[in-house]
Amino acid sequence: MPYSGSPKSESPGAIAPVIWYLLNLLALPVIGFIVLLAIAMKSGDAHALRRAHSKAAVYMSILGAVLISGGVAVCWLIYGNTGLFWTYAIVWAVVLHTSFVLWGMISLAQAIGNKPPAFPRRLL
Repeated sequence: MPYSGSPKSESPGAIAPVIWYLLNLLALPVIGFIVLLAIAMKSGDAHALRRAHSKAAVYMSILGAVLISGGVAVCWLIYGNTGLFWTYAIVWAVVLHTSFVLWGMISLAQAIGNKPPAFPRRLL
């Protein structure tokens, strides 16, 4: 039972966009991004913390897709369809994907703690 004299603060709702970011990476790739994009587009009048987490999650989703596919494409242009290409492509995709998932987990912890995401402020 909460202390009756404690002020009740309104939840900024920053957890939802981060959850959809992680769902986009781990379970529902295209559906998760569409929902995340819809959340970001509707967060214009929302709490500043929710807007920050929404924008950061959308930026990171796009950045992840570009870096993973771009790295694999450059490797294919260099090595062609060889064993070296497949080794590089798999390692590249796994390392980057894991890095983006870890960023999402840190961002989720920050959203739960009502803190802004670890992201450049000028882009938010």
